[in-house]
Amino acid sequence: MNSVFLAVSPIFVLIMMGWLFQRLAFPGENFWPMAERITYYIFFPALLFFSLYSADLGQARFWSMAAVAAGTISFVSLVMVLLRPLLKVSDPEYSSVFQGGLRFNTYVGISAAYVFFGEQGLTLAAMVIAVIIPLVNVISVAVVTRFGDNQCKGWDHALLSLVKNPLILACLFGILANLSGLRLVLGSDEVVRILSQASLSLGLLAVGAGLKFSRIASKTIPIAWSGMFKMIIQPLMMGFLGVLIGLDQPEMLVLVIFASLPCGPAAYVMARQLKGDMDMMAGIITVQTVIAALSMPLVIRVFMV
Repeated sequence: MNSVFLAVSPIFVLIMMGWLFQRLAFPGENFWPMAERITYYIFFPALLFFSLYSADLGQARFWSMAAVAAGTISFVSLVMVLLRPLLKVSDPEYSSVFQGGLRFNTYVGISAAYVFFGEQGLTLAAMVIAVIIPLVNVISVAVVTRFGDNQCKGWDHALLSLVKNPLILACLFGILANLSGLRLVLGSDEVVRILSQASLSLGLLAVGAGLKFSRIASKTIPIAWSGMFKMIIQPLMMGFLGVLIGLDQPEMLVLVIFASLPCGPAAYVMARQLKGDMDMMAGIITVQTVIAALSMPLVIRVFMV
């Protein structure tokens, strides 16, 4: 157990460093939005592209992992929709609870996969991301559009944003380059690799800088509902399905890592675009990120043999 905590702890040390830097106004108030922007549009897509470009996608494990991930996400989404009448919250608040129970923080996930399995972890993480990013975004757009205040607007814009999502495009181009046999030349592969290396540390610092502890009061019950689905039900189901179909431990653990991740900041952006409850969303993201420092090692340890 101690080894799992030690493996994951550097990730959350970096997150808390980002929060501390933001509190100290270092290096400046305008730095963090720009850091998150360049990470989201340049550094992290470079990491996803390079991982998939270099991966062996011909192996059956890719499709097995895809089936486990897609099955779990679809089932959890259906259960959350069916339980809507039990939640005594407004529709916009529910849309944020739903996102919190489904979405994940990609920066934390790929960092954890690398900590546990090195380059193999990055490849497996990219395979998982190639499946769950499009699926989670499509489901989230549908639910937040249905329950947000602005139900008649935003659908076309949200779908366009989905098609233009840099993470989805990076996964798509990485897979296409891999399957086509296209090789990067004139040192361009090294340029992409160097760009990708900046994504992990800067992404985690930006996650910490975005934490908002002041927005948690009076929302504890729906935040707890959201956390139960995201950090308990989803990873346990993902792990047991992986065991059931016979995945190797690295493949199964990477799936569990992603299923146990806290909700990511992209959920806040979608809540703002489609008129969900932004304060609820900010509270869910903050609480889940803090709790994940303990819950992720515990869930991962369940499936380590």
